[in-house]
Amino acid sequence: MLYPMKRKLLDISTTRFGVNAKGMDKGPMALVQSSAINADGSIVVPYINRTEPSLITFKAEDLLRKDDVLFIGKGSINTAALWPGSAEDTVASSMLYVIRPNPDLILPAYLAAYLNSHPAKAQIARYIKAGTVPVVSRQALNDLEIPVPSLAEQRKLVQLADAVQRTKLHLNELSTSYAQLLDAVWATYPEP
Repeated sequence: MLYPMKRKLLDISTTRFGVNAKGMDKGPMALVQSSAINADGSIVVPYINRTEPSLITFKAEDLLRKDDVLFIGKGSINTAALWPGSAEDTVASSMLYVIRPNPDLILPAYLAAYLNSHPAKAQIARYIKAGTVPVVSRQALNDLEIPVPSLAEQRKLVQLADAVQRTKLHLNELSTSYAQLLDAVWATYPEP
């Protein structure tokens, strides 16, 4: 079996910080904060805030593009999410890293799935700076070693990762249904 070549994240993508911006209820620009990213790497659209462009400093390259990988770099949960794109101008908050993969070398969905894997989390854990708020430094993230198989193999691994997420979702739904059924049965018994 051939093992994929490992490449540093820096060699297959660009990484930058999100912008310093205050989330607001209203505003003409969308702001993705870490609270909009679930532990499974999905983005919860209703949790995306708004902001006012005149109150923040940003460049055109700071605007999120479809297939950017958002990574929570501050806090106890370091999760990656694939940005699905948006018709409106959107920026990421400074709690997030914005990783823009080179699509000729690595599929964005593959990179997000790998960053959420146990091997990646083990690598990341070695570099977390302890403190009041744990932080993954940009240098540590850039030095992270990513296995880079062929694009065809990456597609297969993305399909497998998606299947795992769907299975987890279905199992959670099934567990909730059984718990509700059991509660309904308990409710039929007379109280003591």
